[in-house]
Amino acid sequence: MPPAPTVHICDDWISIDLPDWKMILAARNALSSNNCWTEIVPGLDSMAVQFDPARISPDDAAELVMDQMRGLTVAATDSRSTMTIPVCYDAELAPDCQFVAEKLQIPVETLPSWHEARLQRVTMLGFMPGFAYLQSEEPCVTIGRLSSPRQLVKAGSIGIIGQQSCIYSFDSPGGWPIIGRTPLRLFDPAGDQPALLSAGQIIRFEAISREALENWPQATVK
Repeated sequence: MPPAPTVHICDDWISIDLPDWKMILAARNALSSNNCWTEIVPGLDSMAVQFDPARISPDDAAELVMDQMRGLTVAATDSRSTMTIPVCYDAELAPDCQFVAEKLQIPVETLPSWHEARLQRVTMLGFMPGFAYLQSEEPCVTIGRLSSPRQLVKAGSIGIIGQQSCIYSFDSPGGWPIIGRTPLRLFDPAGDQPALLSAGQIIRFEAISREALENWPQATVK
């Protein structure tokens, strides 16, 4: 039987250390059944849970967390359907495609099909609203970050450092090698669900042309 997770209390938040994304998603699903929690935020190796101290004390909240997570199994992980993310791999929008292809030891023209074939799971959102961290279970060499981060990475850019990838939700500085761009808007503060993606979602990338990207409805890139 795995050891009980370690919990840390800080004001109205409880941080729970967990071994991997499978257990994190299982824990998220288990705790989501209780309306006691005001927010549940999965991370890469932990999960943060917010409670209302006017309704429950920190010690009681920590005890409730442990009760809800007792006997947790990965069978409770997310089972939502796969979401397809369109990506344009045009060289102008993928400035690091040659660098990444060399790291992978594949011809650069095959990089889009290589990338399309890899299922990815959203492990967490962070860095900025809607910014998605992705993980593939398929083996991949370490690509690493750029030696000099860019001052500007455009919203929708797809970065990859190996088994881990990301999608930039806003224009920002960044040091991930960029291999493409999606026209989808990752974060809309006016939406019912502001973030397009959420932890646990499985996604697949699909190549589109530069023309399709530029004419995509509500495209973030022109």
